[in-house]
Parts: sequence; structure tokens; C-alpha cells
Amino acid sequence: MTFKQFALNNVKRNTRQYLSYFLSCMFAVTVFFMYAVVMFHPDISNYEFRDTMQRGIIVNEIIIYVFSFLFVLYSTASFIKSRKKEYGLLTTLGISKSQLNRMLVLENTIIGIASIVAGLLLGALLTKLFLMVFSTVLGIDQILPFHLSLKAIGLTALSFFFMFEVNSFAVVWTLRTNSVMEVFRGAKSPKKALKFSWILSTLSIAAIGVAYYLAFTADFMSVFYRMVPILVLIIPGTYFLFTQFSIAFTNQLKRRKGFYYKGLNLLTVSDLTFKLRDNARLLFLVTILSAIAFTSSGVLYGLFQSAEVESERFLPQDVSLIGKGKNNANAFQEEVNNVKNEFDAKNISYKTLMVKSTQVQVSSNEENWNETWLMLYSYSDYKEAMSLQGKDVPFSINNNEVFILLPDIIAPDYADIPDSFSLRSENEQADFSVKTTESQVNGNIYTTYSAVVSDSVFNQFLEVASSNEIYYNSMMNIPNWTSHTETITQTLGYVDREIVYPDSQADFYLTMKEGMSYLFFFGIFISVLFFLAAGSILYFRMYQDIDNDLHHFHSLYRIGLTDQEMKKIATKQLGLLFFIPFLVAAIHAGFAFKILQNILTSSVFLPSGIIISIFFVIHLINFIFIRNIYTAKLKKVM
Repeated sequence: MTFKQFALNNVKRNTRQYLSYFLSCMFAVTVFFMYAVVMFHPDISNYEFRDTMQRGIIVNEIIIYVFSFLFVLYSTASFIKSRKKEYGLLTTLGISKSQLNRMLVLENTIIGIASIVAGLLLGALLTKLFLMVFSTVLGIDQILPFHLSLKAIGLTALSFFFMFEVNSFAVVWTLRTNSVMEVFRGAKSPKKALKFSWILSTLSIAAIGVAYYLAFTADFMSVFYRMVPILVLIIPGTYFLFTQFSIAFTNQLKRRKGFYYKGLNLLTVSDLTFKLRDNARLLFLVTILSAIAFTSSGVLYGLFQSAEVESERFLPQDVSLIGKGKNNANAFQEEVNNVKNEFDAKNISYKTLMVKSTQVQVSSNEENWNETWLMLYSYSDYKEAMSLQGKDVPFSINNNEVFILLPDIIAPDYADIPDSFSLRSENEQADFSVKTTESQVNGNIYTTYSAVVSDSVFNQFLEVASSNEIYYNSMMNIPNWTSHTETITQTLGYVDREIVYPDSQADFYLTMKEGMSYLFFFGIFISVLFFLAAGSILYFRMYQDIDNDLHHFHSLYRIGLTDQEMKKIATKQLGLLFFIPFLVAAIHAGFAFKILQNILTSSVFLPSGIIISIFFVIHLINFIFIRNIYTAKLKKVM
């Protein structure tokens, strides 16, 4: 038997141990390759989003590659650790350091090449489906034809081969620093017990609780400066949750005599305490990876699904056309007529309303509001505008009052609105008490906010307004506007922007849909990669501990436990190690979804629930697969 055959046989004998690692690497290669196919696809150059798409894919490829590098490094180190006893035996039988190093590099090279080849083959098989999904998600009229780029194949193969080789030499370097006895002891090397601290345990719960509170109460205005504190609290809080609080919790279970001495709980809890202690850092890592996967997938899918509702929230009116200046009145009307004629030609039904408004400036002692420009509407016109959208005005108004129309995303307290101020134009000024209400008109590029005053006050300002202070507003309601988004956007794209400022829900909808399509397309596969890596890490750990566990269960078998009792204990322990991180990650993600829900109008819990349910099914299948391997091994000691 040659040295190469010896290395190949070692890989074959450890097939089950390498299986999860191999599949995860293969998936990473597949995803990397399919994105590369899109990046080098010749037909992409025909689309306007080519540059944006290629930049996004490059960022995605870097993330996949860096994460795969770290994952392979961790996995290879784990395998080396689990086989140290084997390497120690080979060393005592006379294998030299250089031969052992060659064997390790050769084994990892074999697995790496197999992963690359399998990943490329799977990627080639899925490329057509991937291109179909890509075309559908991004709204391309024609599905991109099947194309296998030699550049994509070469980039993927060379990049991952280099990665596997570098990781091999890195792990060999760490192994050569160990003495022969340390290698021979292998995974049984004594470990320092983690010290249990009530202070750290309490702080972990407190940190997570504060992070949850910040997430639960966050809104659009506060979320940006709360994100860093939330992460600063949640990451160390989760770490100490597993390294400290988990031990404290199991110790409390031991003190509950009625529970502890019931059935097999004594054995389950006792073993679980040591497993939680030994695997605390691993469970923390798995939880963070899973939380990233859940959060990114759920948030992206939730945003993707909420485009219509959010369009109606940010732009209350289906279509608005605003023209500035009395001198442009005729030209503005001509542009509006052109839009109407185009809608008529496309059989798009609509209702329209034309109103005047005027701009004024705030004079206030509040620095944030002084010299702020407002678009002023009369109460009657605002009432008609809301009626056009099928809504009622929720307030009445007096002559000395002005209602500031705040967008839904801005709360009054964040706007820091004074109780009173003056409104002035070139030829008029008056004092008002200030109130706020949610805006039901679209914003514009001319003023910061819109406002409503009584009809008499509005006429008072309008009658003396200069030409450039007068605005013309054409407001449209289009039933079932989502069916005409492309036509509406194209039609408004033809108007003269020097005369008309157009805005529409259709344009916002298409922009958000396109942006979310890119993000969803880029993010979903990375999320799945993170989640599969988390499952693989658990699989590695199970294989590292399985020899010690077999000795333990053999002892239990000899003192009289039945096959079913031992399987029950093993299933409970594995189940807790698998699903505790999943549960914690799902809770973390749930509060991230609450942040998104506080920002959006549409419900994100249903799409987020669907995403987590899919991940749960995948995790459950992975658990059943690993449990069956584990219990099959137990049969050897019975």
C-alpha cells in the first residue's frame, strides 16, 4: 500500500465523520460558483443593473469565501483534535513528523478536491434553476439562458483549492508544536473546569433583558443608534448565558429533589451539566451563527413582502404632481393633461383633484424649527384630498391653529415641535398654536413639511402670495395601482421635471421591490450557509465526544440500564444540545423582527415565522440524522 493509498483509506474510514464537513464545503463551493456564473454571464451586460449586480456579487463572494475559510480552519482543527490519539499511535509506530504532516495535508487535499468537484457538478446542475430564480426575483422579462463560464469554474476551483491548502498547512503548524504525549492523549487532554459565578450569570440575563427591551421599544428614529448597544449587550450576554448561567440553571435543577430523582433525570441532568460546560463556547458560536441566519433571512423576506404596504405608508397618495409658480400654471396643466391622456390610452382608471397651496416659513425660538419651510394647504382642500383616497379628516381646525402634517415614520416628540410659532411669507405673517397629525399627502422637494390651516387663513396668505410662492397640486387616486406600476412609472418619467415634480406609490414600490430583490437574492444563500455551518459544528462536536460517551453508556449498561433507557437519555441530551441554541437564536431573531415590525406597517411576523419554520424543519432533519448515527453507535456497547 502506497502512502497516497494510506491517506485515501483514512478518508474513507472516516466518511461519516467528514460527511457534514464535506456537504457544508460542497454547498459553499456551489453557491460561490453559481454567483460567479451570474457575474460572468454574457447577457448581464445588456441590463442597466449590471454594475450594481456585479458589485453585489463581488461582496457576496468575499463574504462566502472568508466565512468558508474560517469554517474550514475550525473544522479541520476539530478533526485533528478528534484524531490526535490516532496520530499519537502512528508516531509511536515510527511515522516521522514530515510523513505525518504529508498525510494530514494529503487527506485535507483529497477532501478539498472532492468538495470542489462535487460543488462544481452540483452548481452546474442547479445553474439553470438559479438563473430562473435570479431572473424572476429581479423582474427580468426573459430568463437568462444556461451558460457555464470557464472563468467562473476557474475562479471557484482555484480559490477554494488555495483555501483548503492554506488551512491544511495552518493546522499542521499547530500540530507540530505538540509533544508526542500530548498528541497521544488526544481529545482526552484534561480541561480546566469553568468557574461558575452568580454575578456573571445574573449579568448575562440582565444584559440580554436590556437588549430585548431596547429592541422591543425601538422605532424608526431610534433604531440606528440603538443597534450598537443591542449588539454590545446581546453577544457577551449570550456567551455568559452558556458559560455561566447554564451551569447555574442545572445546579438549581439538582437542588429540586422531586425533579432530580424522578426517573432518569438524575443521569440526564448530571451529564448535561458537563456537556454544557464543555460545549459552552461551541453552543454560543452556533447560537450566534443561527441568529444571524434567522435575522437576515427573516428581515429580508419581510421587507420583500411589505413593498406594497410600505409604499402606501410612505406615499399616501397614489400619484401627485406639483408645479411651482404662477407663471408656470399653463405649462403645468399641459403636463398634467399629458399624463391623463397616457393613462386614458392605457385604460388606467383614475380620479383626480387639483388644488392650490402656498409656501411659508416658520419663525420660532426653537432653533430646529426657525426658518423651516412649510407647504400650506387649506382645510377644505386637505379634506377633499383625503376624500379622494377614501379617508376622513380626523380633526377640525380654528383660525389660530396650524396642523403640521408629519410622515408616519416621524413621531411628534422626535420632531421637537414647539407649542406655537409664526408663519410668514413675503407679504403676510401670523401667529399660530401648533398641533400635529399624520400626513395624508405626499412630500415634495420644495419644503420640509406640509401643514393645514383654516380656509380663511389660507386665503389670507394666498391672496397676497407672490408668484413663486404659489403651487399647483394635481392629486390622483388609481384603483388597483399595483397592476399598473410599470406604466405609471414610465408615464411619470416623461414629464418635464423643470415644470412638474412627480411622485407616486408605483415608483416607490418598484424601487423598494428592486432593492429588496437584490438584497434577498444576495442574502438568502449566505444565511443558509451560516445555518448549515452551525449544524455542521454540532455534528463535529458529537463525533469528538462519541468515544467518551460510548464508554459512559457502556458503564450504564453494565449497571443495569436497558437499551431504551439509554437511547432516551442520549436523545434528551442531544436534543437539548441541538435545540437550546436554536431556541435562543430564534428568540434573539424574534426581537430583531420586533424592531422591523416597529418600523414597518405590514406584519413581518408571518413571513419571519415561515423562514424560521423552514430552518426548524432543516434542523430537525439534521438532528434525526445525527441521532440515528449516535444511537447506532450505542448498539455497539450493548
